[in-house]
Amino acid sequence: MSEKDSPSSAGTDEQEERFKKIIEDRVSGAPFYELLGLSVETLAQGEARVKMKASARLHNTAGIVHGGAIAALADAASGVAMATLIPGGSRRIITVEQKVNFIAPVREGDLIGTGKVFWSEGDIAVSEAEIRDDEGNLVAKSIATHMLSAR
Repeated sequence: MSEKDSPSSAGTDEQEERFKKIIEDRVSGAPFYELLGLSVETLAQGEARVKMKASARLHNTAGIVHGGAIAALADAASGVAMATLIPGGSRRIITVEQKVNFIAPVREGDLIGTGKVFWSEGDIAVSEAEIRDDEGNLVAKSIATHMLSAR
């Protein structure tokens, strides 16, 4: 199975198990993921790809995917990327600030959110996410600040 086809691209058995747990938590423990149709596609250390099916149920009055749904996808991709850096889910990830630039409208198809953590120290981390349509066109870009707290 290629990295693209695999739900995770972890390097060790321990990482693989941690990454499987992250995916399971998102599937069974996050009703919001189900509401928006989010699925975790791939994981690597400090990185994640999350997919959302764009459809009429996510449209605003202009007939395009609501910016809130796109922002939620960016937040999910960043949050899941953060989760790959936390041993055994020992800390809670709280997004305390997120800025989203909306680049292009989208009506339907798959949206892919790629989140990457680019700085983390102590209880604070910063991540970025890109949202692309199923043709690879940039739809939105975000940057977020996260606080890590004890469970």
